[in-house]
Amino acid sequence: MSLPAIKGFKELVGSASLLIATPQKLSFLWTLCPFVDEILEMTNSKNIFENIRKLRKKKNIQLAVLFTRSIRTALECKLAGIPSVIGYGRTDQSIFLDKRIIIPKSKEPWHQAKTYLFLSQALGAKADLSLPPLQFPNHWRKTSSPLIVSVCPGAEYGPAKRWFSSHFAWVCRQLKEKYGCHIQILGGEKDRVPCEQLKKELPEAENLAGKTTLALFFERIFSSHLLLCNDSGAMHVGSLLHTPTVAIFGSTDPQKTAPIGGHCRIIYEKVDCSPCFLRKCPIDFKCMQAVEPRKVFEACDQLLSNQRKSFTSE
Repeated sequence: MSLPAIKGFKELVGSASLLIATPQKLSFLWTLCPFVDEILEMTNSKNIFENIRKLRKKKNIQLAVLFTRSIRTALECKLAGIPSVIGYGRTDQSIFLDKRIIIPKSKEPWHQAKTYLFLSQALGAKADLSLPPLQFPNHWRKTSSPLIVSVCPGAEYGPAKRWFSSHFAWVCRQLKEKYGCHIQILGGEKDRVPCEQLKKELPEAENLAGKTTLALFFERIFSSHLLLCNDSGAMHVGSLLHTPTVAIFGSTDPQKTAPIGGHCRIIYEKVDCSPCFLRKCPIDFKCMQAVEPRKVFEACDQLLSNQRKSFTSE
């Protein structure tokens, strides 16, 4: 969701080098971005001086723009001696900022991508919310047969964002019966439990949870003809890689975090207690109960049918 804002910032600074400081687990994403000149992998260590040392080694950093609201990130930048640190005002980190960008309260319900873009616009960047073109590895392929369906039943934020394993399995069985597709279950190490639960419901599926690097995770989704998932990082990856995606929302709000690219169908049944943004549902999980497997299947069926037709016509 930050890509349009960062692309706009790069256009603003022109020939100046753009360095992305990112958690190591996400660094592969930035290798796909032709507008990024350098990547610095940061750590989540409790010892903040490890990151400070990394930043200090980059002696020519003149400006840091913070897309997080973390007080630790701002402190690391200041202690690293970066002359100018810019970020969001009205946050805990603001005491360490040299320039504070204040988002008017009337605009705070914005989509998260617009919040990032507002920061770049305040510095002079263009108001362009479109996803920038990326450079994919040459060996990535999407073959015509078999059709591949990737399922990501996890959501790192918490179980309140996860649809039921039994429902995912039912949809996958219908798709496999109709299309003879290969089903692969994807997720990170923290997604092992919901992925293993789905594997029990769907023994014929290939379970790769916790077994892929981020690069391989991206490649698997790129090669898929359909991605079925919750509101999660996988959803944004699917949109970014132009893979047709069906995403299920429950406790969160698609108006704030739905993918900004195309290729995605959102399934969301608003109930009286949603969106609550809780990690765990304290009552009866009404929002996910309201999402009918048949409706999800119909969305998947339409997208997968279109994919098959596109390959047949080529």
